[in-house]
Amino acid sequence: MSFAWIEKTKLREPLRGTFLSLGSPLLARMAAQLGFDWVLIDLEHGACTESDLQAMLLAVEGTNCAPIVRVVSNDQDSIKRALDLGATGVMIPYVSTAEEATRAVTYTRYPPHGCRGVASSTIATEFGLSTDAYHASVHERTAVIVQVETAEGVNNIEEIAAVDGVDVVFVGPLDLSYNLGCPKQFEHPDLLAALQKVVHACQDAATAVGILSSEDKAKQHLDEGFTFLAVGSDAGAAKHGLQRLRDA
Repeated sequence: MSFAWIEKTKLREPLRGTFLSLGSPLLARMAAQLGFDWVLIDLEHGACTESDLQAMLLAVEGTNCAPIVRVVSNDQDSIKRALDLGATGVMIPYVSTAEEATRAVTYTRYPPHGCRGVASSTIATEFGLSTDAYHASVHERTAVIVQVETAEGVNNIEEIAAVDGVDVVFVGPLDLSYNLGCPKQFEHPDLLAALQKVVHACQDAATAVGILSSEDKAKQHLDEGFTFLAVGSDAGAAKHGLQRLRDA
């Protein structure tokens, strides 16, 4: 697939994706063919397992859609595994300091740029057919997306956004609302102020900023400065679609 989307991310051009949490390769393929710029395969909260992950990444292969994997935690082995299976980016949940963000970047890079374990025969290297080319350039074309979901993360946002190698700072509004003491109150002044602070810090650092959005709020979030937009999920779309069929 083309890696032009990563350049668009660096230029902070709007990119629209969606979360895939049901573990279905068919839904992954459908989302890719419908024209999403990226899809997020969710291993943190979704029903996906690692065996599902391989099939879902292969389902997106050959399209213009970038497959990103949200790993369970900022764990070196989990990140390495996702990238070896062919992910073009990883999302790291609950990043609250620049040190944690730096560690995440390091886990995605081969030496001397980082500490990712080296393998020559993986899906990512076309089983050895493109090993040298992949190893030489992957640190430039792998997106690192860190999630800010805590008050500590908001307080440290200037330093996090400035970490070399962080391509996107992504807000988890539900977790952030809970951690700010205003659970599910998405119009609460404290949450809105935190979102504004994140956007401004990322703009100052020339780092893309993203958020989990919805059909109703997508335009608003774009107007507020978010450019890496996740609109809903496969689970939400399936639920609402089935409800409409039930009530027809």
